[in-house]
Amino acid sequence: MVSESKRYWSSGVLAILAIAVLALSAVVTPAADWPQFRGENRDGISSETGLLDAWPEGGPKEVWRRPIGEGYSAISIVGDRLFTMYGGELDGEAVEFAAAFDAKTGEEIWRVPLGEKYDTEFGNGPRTTPTVDGETVYLMDSHGTFVALGAKDGKEIWRVSLTETFDSKRPHWGFSSSALVDGDQVVVESGGAEGKSYVALNKKTGEVKWTSGEGSGTPGYNSAIAVGKKGKHSYIYVANKQLRCIANDGTEIWAYPWPEGETHASPIFIAPDKVFAAGAEGVGASLIRINESDGKKVAEEIWQTRFMRNHFSSSIVHEGHIYGFDNATLKSLALEDAALAWAKRGLGKGSLIFADDKLVVLSDAGQLLLLEATAEGYVERGSVQALEGRSWTAPTLANGRLYLRNHTEMVVFDLKG
Repeated sequence: MVSESKRYWSSGVLAILAIAVLALSAVVTPAADWPQFRGENRDGISSETGLLDAWPEGGPKEVWRRPIGEGYSAISIVGDRLFTMYGGELDGEAVEFAAAFDAKTGEEIWRVPLGEKYDTEFGNGPRTTPTVDGETVYLMDSHGTFVALGAKDGKEIWRVSLTETFDSKRPHWGFSSSALVDGDQVVVESGGAEGKSYVALNKKTGEVKWTSGEGSGTPGYNSAIAVGKKGKHSYIYVANKQLRCIANDGTEIWAYPWPEGETHASPIFIAPDKVFAAGAEGVGASLIRINESDGKKVAEEIWQTRFMRNHFSSSIVHEGHIYGFDNATLKSLALEDAALAWAKRGLGKGSLIFADDKLVVLSDAGQLLLLEATAEGYVERGSVQALEGRSWTAPTLANGRLYLRNHTEMVVFDLKG
């Protein structure tokens, strides 16, 4: 017969083991930064798990909310720092600021004025999203002032004017391409003429490493993605009526004819050999396959549709389906043949990201929703009115917290509960 002392000892050991297992589970639950436009891999997908499976009535817990100036710049998060851009006033002048905030409290740590605030008929302020690489932040104002700043204090490291250096012109909606850091270089669309459409600068000095593309003299609005193995990346983007892939030295690998019109959404690479891209009205969407012919890479169309017109926000690809906004309708299409799985109106020209098998959707009027990422139908798991007014900036998810902004404020929600 087991003695009482042994029984207590055994129970104690089991309790300690149970606690250790729970602690280990907490440790291995992934949490991730969001260091650039559309997240770590520029695909709008977070690797985080352990998020709320459904939201309580009234939505997830609000952590903090604070005012912010005009702008469409999304939020980048590394550690306990939040980086974004906004329009404000300095000495009576309207300017665009790069700024860092405490991600836990919303307190502004530093802000740096770049150039004059750019106003248009559909919104004012900066468009690009900061890219954080180690101790440096790379960003650009609406007039093409491209800068590297110290992440800790905002101190300027270097500055390059794209219009002056590459003979480009500010596009109608302002410079909008977010920089891509790869190895020792930072890559961005300059829109310059005579072979200066895309450029790579030394990330430490700002010196030009290479230029690529025919150039039109005016840049577009989408941002490049990097694909392939580390050290041998290639870059895919839309520019000058082409969906184009270049090597990390600027050499063209393949090109695919692209309809004339505005393309704001970034392309999406679907391993091992497909690329999805979509544009606004008159452009539509295409899925292409990259094949090899006579030793060269060739892009061949699988399908094209006018029923996935990504206007402001890029789509998400998950388990054989595309989720995205076809103008003002949220849709799910089969990746194989673009067949419609389901559609949902009423969210306007919204935006979305993916995390923990769910879609986090922000309507263009500030309604925040949690949806099942399923092709079976539109399934809501939570909703809250997070912001008021025009909300065209996509959400950011980092370390269990969801960060949103519009033209007047930022707000943060705890998605782990």
